[in-house]
Amino acid sequence: MPVRQPITREGRVIFSSGERGFTAKDVVDCALVRGEIDPLWKEFLRVAECDRLANERELELDDSALDSAAIAFRYKHDLITAEETERWLEDRGVSLAEFSDYFARQYWGRSYSGTLDPPKSSYETASPEEKDLFLADLILSGSLDRMAERLSYRVAAQADEASDNKASLDDERARFLAAAKIAHAELADWLALLCRDQEWLDETLAAEAVYQQRVSQILTEQALQKELAPMQLHLTRFQLETVEVDSRNAAAEVVACVRNDGMEISEVAEESRYPFHRSEVLLEDIPLEQQQRFLSVKAGTLFDPIPRGDAFEVWRVKTRTEPSLQDPIIRARLERRIVDRCFNELLSKYVDWKLFVPPSE
Repeated sequence: MPVRQPITREGRVIFSSGERGFTAKDVVDCALVRGEIDPLWKEFLRVAECDRLANERELELDDSALDSAAIAFRYKHDLITAEETERWLEDRGVSLAEFSDYFARQYWGRSYSGTLDPPKSSYETASPEEKDLFLADLILSGSLDRMAERLSYRVAAQADEASDNKASLDDERARFLAAAKIAHAELADWLALLCRDQEWLDETLAAEAVYQQRVSQILTEQALQKELAPMQLHLTRFQLETVEVDSRNAAAEVVACVRNDGMEISEVAEESRYPFHRSEVLLEDIPLEQQQRFLSVKAGTLFDPIPRGDAFEVWRVKTRTEPSLQDPIIRARLERRIVDRCFNELLSKYVDWKLFVPPSE
């Protein structure tokens, strides 16, 4: 009886379409063709170097920060017990040691303040060990989920397409070579680094061409205007000024200085040396328990102090902006809603998730 080889992390099937299964390697390699891997790879190298240097200098980890990060991860993925967490990791080929090491790397990626040399290697030329560790990071960060969803859209679009379009494939190939900065003579060597061939690339680019064609058909100005109409309130943008204080009395003083003395909230923060920052947020991104506060506010509104753990925040609405298709963030949000709705219908017909169903972005 033949011995069954263990399934590698990259060999685990994420979803299938018809008789074909798409593995973690398929997901990553197709994302590489779409140009999504390079920024993630550079960040992976930066974080890994921070971790290496911190260990080299024998710096101490903040165990409470690691515990908090692990708890937040379990909460995000609805993993109540240790057994559920272990099963989740085992399904994805990640060990408990790798789980802990990931949070340590992320901690040093945020906390290490020494000088770093810019990363020089590329994903394509990395060792199998580096690629495997990178894949573990993609799994734990959620990036692989999002890549899998994007690939599934392209697979479903191609499965729903009755005819080939050679012109679109040629255009897509030219676009890919230009974006990846690969000369045609270098293409075979580039594919060999991935253990892929020209047939695989043509298939990937053909799916991309079909997907882009479908997207161009559904993302019309009329469709965007129709999508925006019922979303006017939810996509209203607020610019917030926030002061962080350590007590309710201090928060009351900030409010009094702004309301009674006519001071700018930034002035109060500067004089009292309180942390101050500005941010922009859409109404639909504000926690539900806070949204009611914003429904009828105008520019200049100052909110009552908001508890944040043992501290308090004071918010002031600096500006309120109604949504417009000319706003690139609003336009991207609407486009994503239209695309997700269209392709979620196709996924139900052509894609069968084996490992997990990635959440919509």
